[in-house]
Amino acid sequence: MFATVNRSDGGAVDGMTVDSEGIVWQAHVYGGKLNRFDPEGRLERQIEMPVKKVTCPTFGGPDLDRLYVTTMARPPLPRFPEDGPLRGALLVVDDLGIRGVAAHRFAG
Repeated sequence: MFATVNRSDGGAVDGMTVDSEGIVWQAHVYGGKLNRFDPEGRLERQIEMPVKKVTCPTFGGPDLDRLYVTTMARPPLPRFPEDGPLRGALLVVDDLGIRGVAAHRFAG
């Protein structure tokens, strides 16, 4: 096991990405957070998001220094009314001081 995710808020593990430092970023769907775990599996950073249903982070932009995060549109669960107009959105987290790594392209 790499890391233990605190699910006491009803959240669950969803999409992940890795930054240039080899650190794992994980979307905490239904919990409204992004978690960053160091190589030993310790929670190094947690970012509260403006919606509960965050689904997948990925780095992008010309310098790979923007963290893009998708949010879930369906189903529109009654227990998450605060997600409102940000359901199904693409959010951007800037000024992290961290870069992603370029994607490996399938060659054939």
